[in-house]
Amino acid sequence: HLQLEETWGIRLPFAYKEINNGIKRIFKQVTWSDQPQNFIPQSYYTRERDEVDRPRDPQHFKAAYKLLPASDIPAILRSFHLEYLHWSLISRSKHEDMGIHNANAFCLHCNTVATNSHLLNNCVMAQLIKTVIRKFFAHKKWNNTLLSDDTYLSYLWWDPKVLNNATYKEIWLVWAKIRKHAHRCDFLPRIDWFGPLQFAAKTATAF
Repeated sequence: HLQLEETWGIRLPFAYKEINNGIKRIFKQVTWSDQPQNFIPQSYYTRERDEVDRPRDPQHFKAAYKLLPASDIPAILRSFHLEYLHWSLISRSKHEDMGIHNANAFCLHCNTVATNSHLLNNCVMAQLIKTVIRKFFAHKKWNNTLLSDDTYLSYLWWDPKVLNNATYKEIWLVWAKIRKHAHRCDFLPRIDWFGPLQFAAKTATAF
């Protein structure tokens, strides 16, 4: 199933880059390809405006895009991560803002507004994912403090001083897959039969 979606997904980062660069040039703003060191995605500033947890260094946020052009990673995961980084991923709160009938903007587990930031970074399921990953790092005796940092585990950006490329890619694949699963489980009717206990069992076997 993932391989079938690769036929369109492999072009996704390239298409976005070309469209985005064209728009930026129209308004004479900095583009990633023209000035890669100076360009900062607009979604970083949106997170800053909304006071959402984010890397303090914008370059770390940009490093979270590292694997999007990698054709050996399933397109469905790269697309999901791209939407997360660009703040366009659907959520319960967005459903309510869109006026969808019977939409419920609140998290079913935490009784707080179910934004994507909450669901993927702060919700009980998100914290479970982070706990599992931290325990995996501890089991491997990887003691770099960044690996246990809450913000780092919300974005999992590329840092060659912490993990080599092959190891980073393997961990990123598991991280992205279970985060995507948590996102899907948040939407009814799946949440009725796939609750926190079942999710915990599935996450525990991920590594």
